[in-house]
Amino acid sequence: MENGNCCSAGRTSWRSPRNSFTILSTVKQPSPYPVYPITDLKDLLVRATERYPDRIALKSKKKGSYFPITYLELQACVRQMASAFSILGLEKGDRVAILSENRTEWVVTYLAAISIGVIAVPIDRDLVVREICQILSVARPKVLICSQQYVSQLTDHRQDIADLQYVICMDDLKAEADLTFEEFLEKGKQALLSGDEAFDEVVVEEEDVASIIFTSGTTGSSKGVMLTHGNLSANVMAISQYVSIRNGVALSVLPLHHTYECTAGLLVALYQGCTICHAESLRRIPDNLRETQATVLLGVPLLFESLYHRIENAIQQNGRCKFQIAKGIAAVFEGIFGLNIRRQLFKQVHQNLGGHLQLFISGGAAINPKVSKSFRELGIDCIQGYGLTESAPIISVNRVDCLKDDSVGLPLPGFDIRIEDGEIVVRGPSVMKGYYLNEGATQETIKNGWLYTGDLGYLDEDGFLHISGRRKSVIVTSNGKNIYPEEIEMTLNQSPFILESLVWGGPEKTPDKVEVQAIVVPDTETFDARFGLTHYDEDQVQEVLAEEVKKCCKGLAPYKRVQNIVVRSQEFEKTTTRKIKRFLYTERAREPVTE
Repeated sequence: MENGNCCSAGRTSWRSPRNSFTILSTVKQPSPYPVYPITDLKDLLVRATERYPDRIALKSKKKGSYFPITYLELQACVRQMASAFSILGLEKGDRVAILSENRTEWVVTYLAAISIGVIAVPIDRDLVVREICQILSVARPKVLICSQQYVSQLTDHRQDIADLQYVICMDDLKAEADLTFEEFLEKGKQALLSGDEAFDEVVVEEEDVASIIFTSGTTGSSKGVMLTHGNLSANVMAISQYVSIRNGVALSVLPLHHTYECTAGLLVALYQGCTICHAESLRRIPDNLRETQATVLLGVPLLFESLYHRIENAIQQNGRCKFQIAKGIAAVFEGIFGLNIRRQLFKQVHQNLGGHLQLFISGGAAINPKVSKSFRELGIDCIQGYGLTESAPIISVNRVDCLKDDSVGLPLPGFDIRIEDGEIVVRGPSVMKGYYLNEGATQETIKNGWLYTGDLGYLDEDGFLHISGRRKSVIVTSNGKNIYPEEIEMTLNQSPFILESLVWGGPEKTPDKVEVQAIVVPDTETFDARFGLTHYDEDQVQEVLAEEVKKCCKGLAPYKRVQNIVVRSQEFEKTTTRKIKRFLYTERAREPVTE
């Protein structure tokens, strides 16, 4: 296939239900990787420990060094904390909130809670205090376990949060917390010695809610997504049939409160016997890759595109001709001898990325196909998938041996996908139980067992899913044509002078018409390199960007071309998965956005 390797697949069947045109995917799935059955997330931990008892499960950094914990040690800590929850009087259905950076204590808390039927409520660590308090007031957890900075921030608001009985600090300094994490674990340890068996005695059912995730979203509305043990277990097993990271070392970069990282970067990794290392920060990723010898990196397009641009700049400096010759040599060895020598040919690139990376997995938004293809040319597999929190979250994914770079892959085993009036609609065991305390929103989103994603897309002749954009973001012109902003943004962002962009349908001089407008953020590094640090001004930036936008849009249909641009000096505000919060700009941008 033109856009990547494609496995053999069955034909797609077509049918036309009442008032809509629908495509049902009946694609023949490729041979899956073997999996073992689990019924719930406690079962996942127990079975993973039986399979990989002495393997390192987690590594977090403390005082400058990574501290490892084996699968056996992890389960022992989880058992202790489960008993500690038990002696506090927590029962099935009660809630525990978790608020911190990625670290071992986060994982232990999450696994301990769900192992005894207590519902975990992960909270976005980047929220402001007001937003954190709003979530706590809705979720009403009995226990909050958080790192020191949040203990201090929430002290003055604690009395306003109903049902909150205990605040436990993950760090050594207890301050205003009731207990430190170590003190809490010690209480659990003593309870175990005294005969508490909460971990073994509490029966967890597939339909029990394991976690409530409050989505940040790009549209401004936050809802609590209820995911059951069955939802998450099914997703873990389905992902593991298509993506193998077995016995690997995964660097955990994305925040664990987000379902993508929690399911794919934590639960799938434990299920497959990986070692999970928690990155210190985005800035420290190169160092952490070297320190942990990571083989797998989950991330969002912005992360991988940033790495790609760094590599591209290095290639440009060292001479593109050498790079093209090396690519040619690699192609010859693969074609004639069946050997992949790309890691040897591009050894310096791999050394700069830690020396052991084998696989990039991108999610959260569409990645530029050029980027994923380029990483494979360098000897690192790069695949992307698609999903949303309401589906626990993965719906489809490419495989390293069966992919199309411009698609988000084949539906996972167990998922049915149909396209209804352009919208992606899915059904399967991973679809959420509903929105917490919001039956109205649940009924709007799930109809007759089908989840209406709000995303627009199509299934191609091989059954691969392609995303066009968000239904709420579509620009409808006065003559009825649909324009997908994401398509134009990806085109604009290929310019080295454009760091990021946001396309929307702004009003023309005639109020009842729209025109395609773009808010553009310049890449200052490119401007500095091209014009010198002090040799350009705002007018020149505007002029260069206007010309770049015009150049990028030449390949688009005339009605899709950007008619007006506004230059923004700062990056857009984003969600934790680095997606632009469009509502902050398109809703208020009925008047021009300026900085």
